[in-house]
Amino acid sequence: MVTLKKNNFTDYTISIIEPWIKYLETIRGFGTHTLNAYKRDVLDFLKFCNNEKHNFLAPNKQVIREYLFNLSERKLSRPTVARRISSLKNFFRFLLKDKTISTLDVSIFKSPKLKRNFPKSIDSNLVTKALFSLIDEKNHAWINLRDRAVMLLLYGAGLRISEALSLKKKEAPRGDWLRVLGKGNKYRDIPLLPIICDGVKDYLDLCPFNVQEDGPLFLGKRGGVLSPRIIQRRVENLRYELGLPSHTTPHALRHAFATHLLSGGADLRAIQQLLGHSSLSTTQRYTDVNETELLSLHKAIHPRS
Repeated sequence: MVTLKKNNFTDYTISIIEPWIKYLETIRGFGTHTLNAYKRDVLDFLKFCNNEKHNFLAPNKQVIREYLFNLSERKLSRPTVARRISSLKNFFRFLLKDKTISTLDVSIFKSPKLKRNFPKSIDSNLVTKALFSLIDEKNHAWINLRDRAVMLLLYGAGLRISEALSLKKKEAPRGDWLRVLGKGNKYRDIPLLPIICDGVKDYLDLCPFNVQEDGPLFLGKRGGVLSPRIIQRRVENLRYELGLPSHTTPHALRHAFATHLLSGGADLRAIQQLLGHSSLSTTQRYTDVNETELLSLHKAIHPRS
């Protein structure tokens, strides 16, 4: 459960925010990172209202304009500002639904327009090149196999890096399916390729530590929990050494999983389920990627282009 510290804010104000956080956690199933971000966003607005002597529970269009100007002066990025406004809109909608406040025009919460970013994929041949290069790296053999196993889960099963590193040994991929706990504390089942199971087994066979059944599947160099930053750094090194695209990151491997399935004729609904997207509109971004690739290909090879 995410708890709120009183800090310099009144008990009354905190008592208003806490039910909202509890609702997002227990009813909506939001994860800890999302809850913490929402909480920070609302508390930031509360601090602004306190400083400017505004009524926190009765904002109007002018207050929101002043707040947006405040965020701009602090040089916050557009995505961050958009998320803060979204958090406030969610919070005040809850207060209206909960009848904590009687009336409020939620249309005052207008986010800045964001440039639509499409997921960037990686060519399958480049992914294969990166995976095989790990075998010949001049590190401890078990570390190479560990990093390769993690990357296989990202590209071969479409896992988020947090999902892969949260797996316990007893949940290690061994059969045809893998059950993963994703965002919103929702489980999903993912079919497995034999190469993924073999890759994880190779890592476990060489791992010098006694990996406990209830402990993390992937361990760090000293036997502790493996940090996502280690995998991110490893992918960065591969990017420089192999001349991979600048957008090559662990998350790009998950994008590659989706776009390569779509290119192969996979159904969009199936990809949504495999990725664990709650909304189909999120998954539909991959069709935009494919359309862009098709347009480039058409222009490059069509005789009338």
